[in-house]
Amino acid sequence: MSTQATPRVGPATAADVAARAGVSRTTVSHILNGRGDRFPPSTRDRVLTAAKDLDYRPSPAGRNLVNGRSDTVVVLAPNTTWGPNLQDSVEQVARDVEPFGGTAFVRFVGDEEGAATVSSILMLRPLAVVDLGVLTAEDRQRLRDHGVITLPHTAPEGAPGLDRTIAEMQLRELHRSGKRTIYFGALSDTRLDQYGPHRFAHLSDLRREAGLPQPVWVDIPLEIDGAVAAIKSIARAEPVGFACYNDDVALAVVAAASRLGIRIPEDLAVVGVDHTPVGQLWTPPLTTIDVNVRAIMDASIHDLEKELGRAVPETTHRIELARLIPGGTS
Repeated sequence: MSTQATPRVGPATAADVAARAGVSRTTVSHILNGRGDRFPPSTRDRVLTAAKDLDYRPSPAGRNLVNGRSDTVVVLAPNTTWGPNLQDSVEQVARDVEPFGGTAFVRFVGDEEGAATVSSILMLRPLAVVDLGVLTAEDRQRLRDHGVITLPHTAPEGAPGLDRTIAEMQLRELHRSGKRTIYFGALSDTRLDQYGPHRFAHLSDLRREAGLPQPVWVDIPLEIDGAVAAIKSIARAEPVGFACYNDDVALAVVAAASRLGIRIPEDLAVVGVDHTPVGQLWTPPLTTIDVNVRAIMDASIHDLEKELGRAVPETTHRIELARLIPGGTS
């Protein structure tokens, strides 16, 4: 009477991998958690091959107990208009954390949710947090005090942040052809605007530092009649410049100006943010700021791997956070 091996039921365990590779469970744990340098290459190869053959997936709960944190990377996104930069940021984080066992989890944060958000994150014990602009400096420090890796760290100490860089570029371009009265084209939306107030504050600071009049905040709806009404009453005794929240707002301003017979860029110049494809389909093409999302996220993942003790090459070059895309609206 012949006997057959009882087929394994359920997912493979570390013990299954150890038995197939002919090593201990401790050896499996070290090698699969990136601490296999102490073992011969042949041993590492046997463990990795066994894990692949058995389709072994380490238990997140087990890792939690051993490491004191999960494999989750929490991406904090503002509950605001979902533009291409935010989408690209989340997608890139999800791709980049997979090679070392991370899982991206997106949490949308509304206004005045900072403290509650931090408390929720601490309960998750995440591997890291990627903050897309929703936490205060105090919130970020609280996470770090509890051992949570908080990213990104794109700007060196003392260097201007992304929002100030954008404001500087917009103002420089708007004044390139001479003096203008400056307006900030804000997104008219009922959801949280996490970035607009920061951009406006930097525009105000830069104008004050230059001894120039303060910019004027104007809410721009993303529909033609509302946009026309928003800019119709703007005084144009001298040329006007619009530093806009994003390309959508910039296009609304341009379309409204066109309907009102205002010359662009002679009487009204416009600079957007995001470098969206639709902005470049307009005639004339939109002048805009291209935000280097990929480089910012690459730097964040590099910092994460470094803090996790993984061997990563050192980077010495300064990240170019943004660049001007010249067009016909300025």
